Amino acid sequence: MSKAYDRVEWGFLQAVMLQMGFTREWVDLIMKCITTTSHAVFINGSRARIFQPFRGLRQGDPLSPFLFLMCSEGLSSLMRLAMGEGLLRGVKASRRGPEISHILFADDCILFREETTRRAKVMKEILKQYESCSGQCVNFEKSTIFYSWNSTGDIKKEISELLGVRVSTNLEKYLGLPNMVGRRKKESFQNLKDRISWKIEGWSSRLLSQGGKEIFIKSVLQAIPTYAMSCFLLPNLLCEEFEKIFAKFWWQKGYGKRGIHWCHWKHMCRPKEEGGMGFRNMSQFNIALLAKQGWRFINNPDSLVTRVFKAKYFPNEDFLNSCLGNKTSYVWKSIWATRGILERGLY
Repeated sequence: MSKAYDRVEWGFLQAVMLQMGFTREWVDLIMKCITTTSHAVFINGSRARIFQPFRGLRQGDPLSPFLFLMCSEGLSSLMRLAMGEGLLRGVKASRRGPEISHILFADDCILFREETTRRAKVMKEILKQYESCSGQCVNFEKSTIFYSWNSTGDIKKEISELLGVRVSTNLEKYLGLPNMVGRRKKESFQNLKDRISWKIEGWSSRLLSQGGKEIFIKSVLQAIPTYAMSCFLLPNLLCEEFEKIFAKFWWQKGYGKRGIHWCHWKHMCRPKEEGGMGFRNMSQFNIALLAKQGWRFINNPDSLVTRVFKAKYFPNEDFLNSCLGNKTSYVWKSIWATRGILERGLY
């Protein structure tokens, strides 16, 4: 969505909250928080007059992402209505799995459609209707469309011209995910190592104290591979390379200068109460994140991700009694590997 937060119509958001079942008193309180905002622009160092906006949500406010998701509920309702009437069809990860039509994450949205011209026209009409009501505007220049491997060139061209969206073939690169096909696991995650090195190169020239380095390592460097670690089991050698990079940055006395490593990095990963610095052990952190996904399979059986994985990999049993199976995805292999940890924790 283009300028997503700035385009939210207050009246539409209020109507959606009331339709979702929130009480009038609570909705009025939220609307007061939204509508009483004011802005001022600095021109040549001087503040101009204060003015009142008529729409939009304040970015950076911790309440704004939740309100925007409520606004996006209007799009979800249009999708569900069209699917109920048979005008749209989503996709399934397996024959017994749930049909997925769209996934929302703040102002980003992934739509799953059957590749027919008629359904593409319905999808475009839904987006237009959502735009006219909510004030949102789809940024087609930044949007990308992906086709399945068996799509014909004619249908690709016809639908792409109808929607006005560029075509891409590298879904993994677009989503920031590694491509596991035909590559060794370590090579697939090489981009994570490169991103960490680039961050260090951008900050090594600045004079950071040891306290500043601690915050930088914990909040920035060790957070870079977190998303990949929550989906994939990274090789131990790669986790060790991450820690070598962290240790080198921690002990160096200046950009390009080598410092003396006064203790092993595993001691630095101990809690501060035990004499360490509280840095993450990347291998153990990876396993903890994957075990968290398995824990969600057990405790949230009605969630979308649980229903998708259960229908495909363990339809007749629970997660703890599931089998790995043949020709499974690397995501399932990674999560399934933590099954024994959850069993020991539960029993």
